Amino acid sequence: MDTSKLLQTLLPILIIALVLAFRFRSMSKKRPLNASRLWIAPATLVAIALFTIIAHPPGILGLSLCSMALIFGGLLGWHRGKLMRIERDPETGKLTQSASPAALILLVAIIAVRFAARRYFEGQPTPGNLDEHTLLLTDVLLSFAVAMIAMTRVEMGIRARAILSANKDDTPGGD
Repeated sequence: MDTSKLLQTLLPILIIALVLAFRFRSMSKKRPLNASRLWIAPATLVAIALFTIIAHPPGILGLSLCSMALIFGGLLGWHRGKLMRIERDPETGKLTQSASPAALILLVAIIAVRFAARRYFEGQPTPGNLDEHTLLLTDVLLSFAVAMIAMTRVEMGIRARAILSANKDDTPGGD
């Protein structure tokens, strides 16, 4: 194997491993969760995805595959959202979140699939001239990612609101 090819393969793996190692260390730390802002990232991603897909609309097969990716990504996103720990700080009454190791493993699996797909299509399209297979793969992966992130946030938002309303009912004089 050529040295440059080896570097192209190993460098992304090394960078991802380092990022994940740092992320894994900080997973147990609780971070503030603002339930009213959970919609911002999914809305932004939906807008980007729509503009991307409208720029080069897929055919019937592409729409079918994107629909399946939306369903699968949504189901996986819902499950990922359930893996996130959400708690109410008893002192401040504010919500905190901490990621689950299982959620991180799920992201690693998605990155691995993307890396494998990239390797499969490597060298097929010429720069500036993407073929239909590459565009289709991009649309499907984009649909999957948007659905996964959106449904993760929806599930977290539902739980966060339930936690806040349950605690509101528990407080003396709360309605």
